[in-house]
Amino acid sequence: MLDSDGREIGSASRAACHSDASLIHPSVHVVVMTGSGCLWQLRGYGKDSAPGHWDHACTGHVGLGEDARSAAVRELAEELGIGVGDSALDQVDRVLCELGNETELTTVFRLEHDGPFTLQLPELAGLAVLPSGQRPDPLSPSALLLSARLDAEHPGWDR
Repeated sequence: MLDSDGREIGSASRAACHSDASLIHPSVHVVVMTGSGCLWQLRGYGKDSAPGHWDHACTGHVGLGEDARSAAVRELAEELGIGVGDSALDQVDRVLCELGNETELTTVFRLEHDGPFTLQLPELAGLAVLPSGQRPDPLSPSALLLSARLDAEHPGWDR
């Protein structure tokens, strides 16, 4: 768990964090740009939040004592089967995502990578590459919020 300034102050279970908006917890989203466009993941249908919704290429929680960049590298390997060094990631933004029943402090990274990508079932149900500016539907609540923020404050984030 984090305080409002992003400092680690303790821990709580995933279930607790996802049901209490006062428990701010850290997460990462990685936008992966390929030569053909932006990679999107279809969240698995068994996920506890936004099952069957589209999300940025890679998303996940930051573990206790882990920094956001290391979490992003770990999640890329777990979700897409790609190994990259942390220097390959460009930090784009850090956003407080208030999502009704939960609050995440999300660090958004950008990575240029052409794959190959490995679909990790049942975590993911699909992958798609769309031309810049196009979005799949429906987007997860966090991807919707973050994409709107990125559009407003970081034009061209998906080019």
